Amino acid sequence: MPVDAVTQSPPEPTTLVELCLRRAASQPDRRMFAFLGDGIEESDSLTLAQLDARARAIATRLSGHAPPGARAVLSYPPGLEFVSAFFGCLYAGLVAVPAPPVLRAGTDDRSTRFRAIVGNCEPELVLSNASRLDRVGSMLKDLSTPRAVTPVATDEIDGLGPLAGHRWSPPRVDPDTVAYLQYTSGTTGLPRGVVLTHGNVLHNLALILANGSDAVDDRDRLRSTVSWLPVFHDMGLISGVLQPLYVGYDTALMPSSVFVQQPVNWLRAISDRRAGIGSSPGFGYELCVRQVPERQLGSLDLSGWGIAVVGDEPVRADMIDGFTSRFAPCGFRREAFFPSYGMAESTVMVSGGQVESEPVIRRFDAVALAKGRVQRVEDETESRRLVGLGRLHPSMAVAVVDPATGEPCAPDEVGEILASGPSIGTGYWNEPEESARAFRTRVRGHGDRCFLRTGSVGFMDGGQLFALCRVKDLIVVDGTQHYPYDIETTAAASHPSVRDGCCCAFVVEDDRGTRLVLLAEINSRHRVVAGAAPQSASGTRVTVGSDEIEQAIREAVFAEHGLRTDDVLLLKAGSLPFTTSGKLQRAQCRHRYRARAFTAVVSEAPRTGLPEHHSGRS
Repeated sequence: MPVDAVTQSPPEPTTLVELCLRRAASQPDRRMFAFLGDGIEESDSLTLAQLDARARAIATRLSGHAPPGARAVLSYPPGLEFVSAFFGCLYAGLVAVPAPPVLRAGTDDRSTRFRAIVGNCEPELVLSNASRLDRVGSMLKDLSTPRAVTPVATDEIDGLGPLAGHRWSPPRVDPDTVAYLQYTSGTTGLPRGVVLTHGNVLHNLALILANGSDAVDDRDRLRSTVSWLPVFHDMGLISGVLQPLYVGYDTALMPSSVFVQQPVNWLRAISDRRAGIGSSPGFGYELCVRQVPERQLGSLDLSGWGIAVVGDEPVRADMIDGFTSRFAPCGFRREAFFPSYGMAESTVMVSGGQVESEPVIRRFDAVALAKGRVQRVEDETESRRLVGLGRLHPSMAVAVVDPATGEPCAPDEVGEILASGPSIGTGYWNEPEESARAFRTRVRGHGDRCFLRTGSVGFMDGGQLFALCRVKDLIVVDGTQHYPYDIETTAAASHPSVRDGCCCAFVVEDDRGTRLVLLAEINSRHRVVAGAAPQSASGTRVTVGSDEIEQAIREAVFAEHGLRTDDVLLLKAGSLPFTTSGKLQRAQCRHRYRARAFTAVVSEAPRTGLPEHHSGRS
């Protein structure tokens, strides 16, 4: 046998089942998965041998309930049972469908999302643990599905005994077999189930590794990751479960609620475990800046954090500045930030990187951007700082087109971002027309290549991808383009009573024409009264008049963007709807505004001229 045949690396796995089997066979005793139930202490763990055994046992049980290709909805509270059940579905040849845990049978956002997912994918099975199945079962009774849905409590399946999974036989799956449905966050409407094959997912895992390859040579830097992201969300599933298994590093999961209540727990876990990787949308980093007190910084060592993935649209330069400044004394390096762009339709990542270099932040002429043109400038006056969302791997392609005509834009024009490559899913489940529109777009000059319409407005510049906002969120007034995030940032900075990151700007068309609306949440330590009340302090709360806040917002938006704000509505903290990944649901905000479903925060009745919005806090 030739020497090179002995030393040659084994071929890449072609399915996620093969990936898990290989890991379990090569490192059976490795404790790869840990769970921090309170965000601090490890309350559960899984070795690779245990994961494989539980997946086999679960698959054997599920195969008795549903044939290969059937959908199985996974609705689990935070913990490691989801990981075993997810691979149990794959081991059975079923299509896994991650869904949020049902907290109660009601109309909260997670229950609404769960109902929408079940109604769309028409599953044969719903998996959870025994303690949650009662809640799931009561909800299923209210849903109209073509067939009866069988609930299965996977935590009651013996997966660690000597005979566990002995009857399991590998499923007939290949790279083109559907692995799971990843439902979108629902930023601009109802969640849609993206159909992802084993090949789609494995390509994206390899893509993420390649985009971070500058740090991969030093394997010690990739010893572990800590994730608070929900595993039913695309970023949480990939970064917290599948990518660690693919690359071979350990992962610690914690409940997202624990992070939101005490964001320092995430940083402390990264510090204590010397984790090299941590991922979050921008709001997670901003929450750390706002809520981690000075006295806790001395206990944190973030010098080993080599890759701080941030995925947003857009990524804020101010966020990068603020987080770096706040945690530099703890050893955090600005070079660790890894801005990226992606979505459920592309498994997760489209572009990202580079590693070990400062994030790419460039200044562009603000007036030119308002006209849809791209023009770099050095002067701070009339300019916008934009963060590049990384480079493109050679296997991926991006085109920027006119969203109305589909014609390619010039290199210096803003347009809709279209993406193509093996990571792109095959379509939306049970939506053939929308799948054809979104996933099979042809672009002049690119032959027969099919592109995904991302719905994002942006451009390419110097090898970097820049995203500005969603096409549906673009604000056009008198032929000039305005990006809602810019207006919202201006409004949040206009008055200390307004909560940072909790404003929403959009336009409505009615009998009064095109009107710009600004919704702004008020800090809980401020009490807003109607009219022109003088500022006064009472205990820990500050009383301020609504006139003062509204005028500050209107003046700031006009000065910065040249726009008249037709309606300003001041809301209680927590009123605006966000997705599970922290994205503002602007379409839902517009819908609720039109339905008069928001309640103004003023403690007295709204004065004449302010629309009456009835209760409906999200």
